[in-house]
Amino acid sequence: MLQKALGCLFVFGIAPVGIGGLWTKGMGQKREKILNLYLAGFLSELAVFQLIAVPVMVKEVYGMNLLVYLTTAVFAVLAATGFIWTLLWERDLRKQTGRNEDVNQQQAGQAQACSLRKSTISGTGNGARNRIRRTAVQNPERLLFWLLFLASVGYQMYMAFAYASFDGDDAYYVVQSVLADQTGVLNRIRPYTGLSTDLDIRHALATLPLWIAYVARMTGIHATIVAHTLLPLIFIPLTYYVFVQIGRKLFSDGSVKLPIFLTLVSIMQIWGNISIYTNETFFLTRTWQGKSVLANLILLVELWLMLGLCAREKNRERQEETGSQLPYWLLLAVNHIAAAMMTSMGAFLTALLFGITALVAAIRYRSWSILWKTALCCIPNVVYLVLLLVL
Repeated sequence: MLQKALGCLFVFGIAPVGIGGLWTKGMGQKREKILNLYLAGFLSELAVFQLIAVPVMVKEVYGMNLLVYLTTAVFAVLAATGFIWTLLWERDLRKQTGRNEDVNQQQAGQAQACSLRKSTISGTGNGARNRIRRTAVQNPERLLFWLLFLASVGYQMYMAFAYASFDGDDAYYVVQSVLADQTGVLNRIRPYTGLSTDLDIRHALATLPLWIAYVARMTGIHATIVAHTLLPLIFIPLTYYVFVQIGRKLFSDGSVKLPIFLTLVSIMQIWGNISIYTNETFFLTRTWQGKSVLANLILLVELWLMLGLCAREKNRERQEETGSQLPYWLLLAVNHIAAAMMTSMGAFLTALLFGITALVAAIRYRSWSILWKTALCCIPNVVYLVLLLVL
């Protein structure tokens, strides 16, 4: 039990939060910044695992132990660096804020500053509660739709946890995770027969099954349980959080449109099982599979980041730039590496989507620098596709 708790805490808590600290300067503002950092840290964790797993898998047949040691060490170093970077950044920010307050106090006078400080302190304790009350009184429909959305997400997480569904692809992908965890062999055993085989590059370079085996090894939970029960509790809320961020880009007026949009999306996910091939079916019944994560999380993150970049280009035209674009470009590159981890088509699809969008944005905003930045962000995609041809 202790290993399960500590393993889950490290893989899904300490590592993504600490690595997300490396994105402190530039990702998000105010209340959503912490969740943005967690999402960035989680995607970075997947990308780092992909960069470690591919060479280890190609060079070592019995490489699971080496993969676990290297991955854990790199995650620990990156997380520690992120925590230190965050502390230094926050300390410098507090010092700067303190200097600004000193200047304001000297200008306004000691008495006025003290009264202002008292009023500020007395009003911060119940800030969140007062916002909820004001929302309930001024716009009860907005609060109602937020509650419906949260209830539907909770319902989907409960059903995914309590009623795990079986899929035919489990016989290949989940078995690969089980074999890697229990035998230490990386993609050299045929899941259907148990016989030895050569490295299947088409499937092997998508290392999500190995990441599931890594989670199983770290937590002591069986790889099948990790895939069917644990991962939906992570991927479902992360996916809906990206929907929230996309909705904020589309409906930025703070009206009831955002919770209505999210409620409709959640309802479509619940009732979208009209065939075995729909996006909704994969989201709720094959949550742990790479093609599901690509369609429901990776491509959504791609859309969110592209909307953010387009908004900043628009602000640049009006000379109202709100922040640096560099973190968004870097996170796009990280997202492309994570896409390659999900499926062999992930690198191609994200590069195609991003390239078309970047071309349209370059024409729309008359900023041709977008094109060479896009080319740099797609370098991981090109490298991955070359590996598919060479190996």
